Amino acid sequence: MRFDYKAFHIDCTARHDEEGSFYAHARITQANDASPHLEVFDSGDLDAFSTASDALHCARAWAIEWCDEAIA
Repeated sequence: MRFDYKAFHIDCTARHDEEGSFYAHARITQANDASPHLEVFDSGDLDAFSTASDALHCARAWAIEWCDEAIA
């Protein structure tokens, strides 16, 4: 699930493991207009869920909260 939020590009994924769990993950990027350097923040595995949909919703909510705090 890719989307833009405020000044950020967010890519949420659900990693499926061998035991059937789906792990929520978010990658957040922000381009800085003053520099060609692209800033990337990688959440790592956030939590495990029984469905990919639940994992994606968790990653999305987490990423939005992270962005709100980064701009505040």
